[in-house]
Amino acid sequence: MKSVIQRLILVLLTLLLSGFFSDSIAAEKTMIIIIDGARYSETFGDPGHTYIPRMWSLSQQGTVIDKFYNDSLTYTSRAIPALWCGTWTEVRDTNYAGSQTAYAVKPTIFEYYRKQKNMPAQQCFYVLKQINSLWLASFDSQYGTAYWPQYHSVGSSDDDVATQTLMVMNTYHPRFIWVYLADVDGAGHSGDWQRYTRAIQKADSIVYVLWETLQADPFYQNSTSFFVTNDHGRHDDLHGGFSGHGDGCDGCRHIQFLALGPEIKANYVSQQYRRIPDMAVTASYLLDINPERASGQVMSEILNVNEISQQSRPSAIFWLQGSYPNPFNITTRIRYSLSQSTRVTVRVFNQLGEEVRLLLDTDQPAGENSVSWNGYNNVNFPVSSGVYFFTIETQNQTVAGKIILMK
Repeated sequence: MKSVIQRLILVLLTLLLSGFFSDSIAAEKTMIIIIDGARYSETFGDPGHTYIPRMWSLSQQGTVIDKFYNDSLTYTSRAIPALWCGTWTEVRDTNYAGSQTAYAVKPTIFEYYRKQKNMPAQQCFYVLKQINSLWLASFDSQYGTAYWPQYHSVGSSDDDVATQTLMVMNTYHPRFIWVYLADVDGAGHSGDWQRYTRAIQKADSIVYVLWETLQADPFYQNSTSFFVTNDHGRHDDLHGGFSGHGDGCDGCRHIQFLALGPEIKANYVSQQYRRIPDMAVTASYLLDINPERASGQVMSEILNVNEISQQSRPSAIFWLQGSYPNPFNITTRIRYSLSQSTRVTVRVFNQLGEEVRLLLDTDQPAGENSVSWNGYNNVNFPVSSGVYFFTIETQNQTVAGKIILMK
């Protein structure tokens, strides 16, 4: 009897998470574009958006984070691995395939994705210009080379990278594509302002073309998350000007963040402080994978909340506000609002539909409420790192959500 009940619970969770609530994952594919070395004052920090008119127009369909920062080392060789790994990671020098290069110590989002989703390399591409000494993903014993992306390093300019990205999309239709545009940084280091701003305009055009191509392809249309950010900015005018970078000035730290996709809020500007490691963790959440050694947080404020609840306000008895932090390593708080006092039951389940913990079963007052789950405090049913689901029930409503425990 118990196994039958567990299967029924699993079926219920599957229906709840796939058919009715925005916590289900509609964005099955992801494209991430890194524009190396664009200063915020020339991107979304410019009130006129002089050099990024197309990204500005795209932002009406998605979300801009106004306070997105490189919060540590403002040079490419360390910031790119942090973007990959969802955490600042040590990098180590190595000689690989005859070239002197470096690799990330912690696993990357590519490795999490390929291993946890059992994806072949041709479903996970990293597209960039020709570089003999490619920076490498990790050699981690649980992930490592068997789960690296398919490196596609061809050409000498951002135009070439764009052309190659379109070719890869058309030929292989990978579900995960990481695109690296290097020309803005090189132009900035030249000290030529016109060359630098032209490179930003070129990157702006490439972002627009790639988004429009995704939306014109039925394979990607309405099922792809799209992120555009930088690894670092450039010195502000008080600290040496645009030709260099590498210190802690605001020009070097403050970078752009643009997101679009079916799970991303439209025409929204977030003022919440966010940092480089949060990008990969948010992408992992949308890809339904567990970045178990990341330190970033899901940027839940940019994601659509429960659509049914939102559409039914103010008559709905309650609506889900989400969980924070998520992923978490000790305690997460599940937040919801009630339009009237009612009895509320909150349960946590594992992926087999087994009830892990009854968190709450009591009357709750109207207004904002929350309940916490400590992933270590489960004496009768020990849990490990992984994906869990929760349900919140009243007499006539049920919503569900997903949380990721990283011990």
